[in-house]
Amino acid sequence: MKVVKIPWKAWYGDEMFELVFPDEWNLNVFSMNDAPGVEDEDIREAFSNPIGTEPLRSIAKGKKTAVIVVDDLSRPTPAYKILPSIAKELKEAGVKEKDITIIMGLGAHRPMLRKDLINKLGRSIYDSFPVYNHHPFENLVHLGTSSRGTPIHINRLFMNADVKIGIGCIMPHNYAGFGGGGKIVLPGISGIDTLKANHESAIRGIKGGLGLTDGNEVRDDIEEIARKVGLDFIVNVVVNSKREIAGIFAGDIVTAHREGVILARRVFATGASSDLDVGVFNAYPKDTDLIQAANAFNPYLSTRKPIVKKNGTIVITTASVEGEGYHSLEGPYMRLFEYVDEVAFIRNALEGRTVYLFSPHLNEQEVHKCYSSSVVFFDEWEELIETLRRRFSLKCKVGIFPCASTQLIS
Repeated sequence: MKVVKIPWKAWYGDEMFELVFPDEWNLNVFSMNDAPGVEDEDIREAFSNPIGTEPLRSIAKGKKTAVIVVDDLSRPTPAYKILPSIAKELKEAGVKEKDITIIMGLGAHRPMLRKDLINKLGRSIYDSFPVYNHHPFENLVHLGTSSRGTPIHINRLFMNADVKIGIGCIMPHNYAGFGGGGKIVLPGISGIDTLKANHESAIRGIKGGLGLTDGNEVRDDIEEIARKVGLDFIVNVVVNSKREIAGIFAGDIVTAHREGVILARRVFATGASSDLDVGVFNAYPKDTDLIQAANAFNPYLSTRKPIVKKNGTIVITTASVEGEGYHSLEGPYMRLFEYVDEVAFIRNALEGRTVYLFSPHLNEQEVHKCYSSSVVFFDEWEELIETLRRRFSLKCKVGIFPCASTQLIS
């Protein structure tokens, strides 16, 4: 038998998981270009020489209160490596520790528990500052509408602060092109009506799309609102295949973000065959739950020439330690659920190809609450391989994409 190891369980061990294949199959591992992790001095340098704006200590000088918005466990951002530098900058500016607040920019995701917060922020930061979960239905301020008609409802704690900082991750996103930048505000700390208007426009055809930044109306709406509500400074990272920081970009919410996108395109670029019988797309590092697992389709959707042959099989693998996951906008029976059957979202691209989903931490009921009944679910890898063996016999060309949620076909 042939064994391929894939990264597994982001935030829950970050271990390697073995996929076993028949000896006679032709296996190809399509890894992204990747990059080494940065050193601590690179993080310090990012704060000393921010992109497109003054240093944070200058922005905060003379201000009394500060708020730091941090993304959640569905994103691979190692915030615990960044927050000490932000705290140092604010201290040097004269902002007192008791006047610094951290908000978890959950958007429509689940609240984070104490163990989640310590994991994400680090114990020292968690013990030093008050930390709040954003709620998209409560504690909001209405600030009018964007030029595209999106109602602007923003977290009240955020709006009350003198200095507003966001920490996020730049990775492929189906609507906004890439994550990071102003997305820490929308969806991060926005109200449900703001989320609905922005997401619904994307679903119904406003110009946006995977890997698209220039002319992306979804992102334009996000950045307009982030500017309007006063996001002063961002710290965005690009992560490598080990979930290490491959690049850090601090400064202006647009200029610094676009610099990060340049690196992201290079790090995430992946060469791939276009004649696979089976494509295995692993959801890491967005493999915390089933809802996030849809990001594993990114390599498949990023190329015009299908990776998997017609009548072939697409296999999504995900640890999904948190199970189904939660989304108060696009989850089952929520406001936009009718639009986001994930298989319907890519139906045109599939063109009759079979979709399998593998996870040892899910069950049939969870999978088919979120996915079409046409998706075939397996909780045992051996059973999935036996099913493929019956279909393809000895002749089977397989491609494995180890970090599919961050991979883009070059």
